[in-house]
Amino acid sequence: MPAKISTLCYVHDCSDRIAQNFFLKEITAIVKSESNDPTKILFLKIKAFIPVDKDVEHYIDPFEIGDVVYIRGKFIAYESYYMVTATSIKVTDLEFDDMPAIGVGVTITGQTTQIAKTVDGNIVLDFFVEERIGEKEPADFWVEVRHKINNTYLTNRTNAINQKICSTTALLVGTMSYLRPTSNSNEGKHILVLEEISLLSTYVNNKNTNNQGINIPWLSQGSSSARTLNQINRTPRGATPRTPRKDRTTLSQMGPTTLPSPSSILQTALNSNPIPSSTKQTPSGQETQDQNNQTDREFN
Repeated sequence: MPAKISTLCYVHDCSDRIAQNFFLKEITAIVKSESNDPTKILFLKIKAFIPVDKDVEHYIDPFEIGDVVYIRGKFIAYESYYMVTATSIKVTDLEFDDMPAIGVGVTITGQTTQIAKTVDGNIVLDFFVEERIGEKEPADFWVEVRHKINNTYLTNRTNAINQKICSTTALLVGTMSYLRPTSNSNEGKHILVLEEISLLSTYVNNKNTNNQGINIPWLSQGSSSARTLNQINRTPRGATPRTPRKDRTTLSQMGPTTLPSPSSILQTALNSNPIPSSTKQTPSGQETQDQNNQTDREFN
């Protein structure tokens, strides 16, 4: 079941490793959740694979720490952050301060055995989602899907779920966020504010549909027009790397200040939201070779 992500994010940190056929960039990125509250942010742990062979086409633009980038890829919701394998990274001219809070846009296929229930003016359902982003990464997660009860279009669709069958698979489109644990709950949860839903039949005709998957065109690889656009935007081979923009302030250059500055908003966000620690340690020895082999398989 695919889980796709697209969002604007700030590149807070990045490290590089090399495998047999790919350069691997491991990125810690920040997404704004609300425009009026700098403490409302989400973290992304992103892996971007760049082929060593420069003749191999890819969609990862050169970027630097401190850039605001638009990313697309597949993801897993994990604890308080999102683990992403990027399929496209495009650099923008935005700074963290003027980066809009568009949230984390997702398109996922999930399964539920529940019927819709009403909670505080919302229609709510829990969906189970599976996505594979690596051999050692989590492969599934739960998400609470909700929408306002006065949205007649969505209400008609969600109220029809599991009325005549025991399990429903649905294509869900919306914006995801993370609700932190409260005094009434020991666990946080991922919430998808629903914008669109398509119910996919769970009935299986053994004569005709054994071992067949659902082919959703817009979740497949990019169209030829997307490839053409990428070819136009790609940095030519042999060109010098993109130089930093003037007056850019990176996190490593930030110092204490009493005056309002673009960095103060970012620092406020980071002070209120500790960066999630990695779930894996850096491998060594034979483990490094195993990780390199895994890296090649993940990209393919």
